[in-house]
Amino acid sequence: MDSHADIPTPSAGGARPARGSASARRLGTRSYRQRRRRRRNDEFHAPRRDQFLGQDLPPLARRSLLSTEPAGAAPQEATPNSLYERISSVETLTAAWETVLARDARDGMLQKQTRAIVGDLDHFLAELSTSLRDGTYVPEPFMRLDIPKREPGETRALHIPSIRDRIVERAVLDTIAHTADLLMSTCSFAYRTGIGTDDAIDLLATLRDDGYQYVLRTDVEDYFPNAEVEDALAVLSPVLRCARTINLIRLLARPRRAHGGRRVRGRGIAQGSCLSPLLANLALADVDAALCDAGYGYARFADDIVVCAPNEDDLLSAYDLLSAKVAAHGLSLNQEKTSMTTFDEGFCYLGVDLSRTRPAVDPHHDIKGHPNPDKVVYVGRDGARLHVTKGRLIVDGADGLPQVSIPRQAVSRIVLTGAVGLSAGARSWALYNDIDVVFLSRRGSYLGQLSGLRDTANARRLLTQAAFAADDDARLPLARAIVRAKLRHQIGVLHRIGRRDSGADIEATCTTIRELSEEATHATDTDELMGLEGAASTDYFEALSRLVPEDVAFQGRSRRPPKDLANAAFSYAYAILLSECTGALIAAGLEPSLGVLHASTDKRPSLSLDLMEEFRPLLVDRTVMALLRSRRLRPEHATNSPDGEGVWLGPEGKRALVDGYEATLQRQVKGALPGFAGTWRRHIHYEAQLLGRAITEPGYEWTGAAWR
Repeated sequence: MDSHADIPTPSAGGARPARGSASARRLGTRSYRQRRRRRRNDEFHAPRRDQFLGQDLPPLARRSLLSTEPAGAAPQEATPNSLYERISSVETLTAAWETVLARDARDGMLQKQTRAIVGDLDHFLAELSTSLRDGTYVPEPFMRLDIPKREPGETRALHIPSIRDRIVERAVLDTIAHTADLLMSTCSFAYRTGIGTDDAIDLLATLRDDGYQYVLRTDVEDYFPNAEVEDALAVLSPVLRCARTINLIRLLARPRRAHGGRRVRGRGIAQGSCLSPLLANLALADVDAALCDAGYGYARFADDIVVCAPNEDDLLSAYDLLSAKVAAHGLSLNQEKTSMTTFDEGFCYLGVDLSRTRPAVDPHHDIKGHPNPDKVVYVGRDGARLHVTKGRLIVDGADGLPQVSIPRQAVSRIVLTGAVGLSAGARSWALYNDIDVVFLSRRGSYLGQLSGLRDTANARRLLTQAAFAADDDARLPLARAIVRAKLRHQIGVLHRIGRRDSGADIEATCTTIRELSEEATHATDTDELMGLEGAASTDYFEALSRLVPEDVAFQGRSRRPPKDLANAAFSYAYAILLSECTGALIAAGLEPSLGVLHASTDKRPSLSLDLMEEFRPLLVDRTVMALLRSRRLRPEHATNSPDGEGVWLGPEGKRALVDGYEATLQRQVKGALPGFAGTWRRHIHYEAQLLGRAITEPGYEWTGAAWR
């Protein structure tokens, strides 16, 4: 190509410099740069049709992500309540700014750009919102910062966005974080609110005690510099269903120039962006699913991976599968950090030494303080009677002698099973103080409960709920979300407890449940949804039945009556959970009988059944399976029903189940629901409030809780 092709013709009367002279070369260079600068300015002011927000789009994305409006048409506004509108709103940007400002101020010195923004904050945020909505926003170059690694002489390059870009990134993250977390594996522990090193170690200790003695230690070589942003966006896009948001994330996350730098990498996720941890997790989502579907014990903390197996051959197969899945992303395992060992030999992971006996599995993992802070009183001995006297709740045995004495102010809930009496004084005290009293049958079925008046109930809210329950079209999207949340947690349970040596085909079951979950998004009525949920549960319990010791084996789900110990435990715990959900709905000002997925009826608390659907696998199933597998629930804990047709839990079995259930409900959880932290029991109450929002507020999208 002629290096002087862009040199303009000199103006009339001017002497043309001799070709090849120094002045001609200067003129050619200067003119070429000016023309190139003008072209770039023209391109900026008139975006090309194959770009979005100034960013080149992949060819296959152009037709679906670009506006189809004719050239010159006004840019489309974000639709009301759309995801992109929320991200680009001044309110969301303001909240993001406050977070960024707080973090920038930690070292006691604000950056120059921060001080400039503070001087005219309202104008800055309004202008930033406008630029996002009209498509003129373009990120600024990164600031590169090299920090030392643990290995002497090695550094890690951080690419820090400007304060302006950090505000946009934080607005995106705050808006999509919970939705993205729902897509992540139950065995991924890094960069997730409320999940960390102790949870990963607890899982590995559980795998060890389950007989998974062989261990593969490895990590992904140079993961962040070589990860592909598009892999993460491929996971996010079907769920967010917002092309403008996906393109904004692409624009923020794809490699771009740093100050003082000339080269731009073609791959990689910039370490230093608040979006990079989330995208790094999502990019390996299919790797996590493949290892868990195959029944391997698996834990991943960012790019640091541990795989456990019952024998060496399975571990070698796991290595081959992991290598192939990682290679499909253009990545490889770090051979220098890859090793095979056993728990007997011991190894270190995330700074914790693991051996044949250490650390021990803690049944009260994540319970802070006393393991029974909520003081839920369970009474299940026939002939027992509760009464109150001198500021205490007294439980008398069948012989009339006091068995338990508890300060009244320490009691928050009472669960009575079978022929247990309640004095008039105790009943009045419970109603006056909003202490729920739950009644279960001898076999563990839910009969009902006493609940005091709640200030949150009001006529307008109940009328709105009744109208919603009667409108099949209005409640169908929420019913779909309820079913999908339950099926998502069923896969989570199988991933946590699935084993290769059990004879259960975990991969086939998980595949079926995923397919049924996808069908649920297109279900045309609640009857179809109930059919899909039933089909998924049949396969799910069939798989669970193969994952317990032989002496407590069961054949799928059975109820009314339960036919074995496992099903008796499931039924009893479900009844307790149903009472928890009923109390939570009453406290939220909702009528439990007006269902969304389950048809409204006077014979059952249908909305309570809706609320508890996602909590069945999340709280009850994982608890019962853990008790059976650790042999805390044993064959001697079952007893035949009087008619001989079913199986009930005996006193010791109920005690073991209640201990396990309470340990689960009292776990401190953070990140399962956006902006909320507390015990799982408190999460049930908060989820009831969110369900109320979905019923009474048009446009609010209920998604369910994330695995924790």
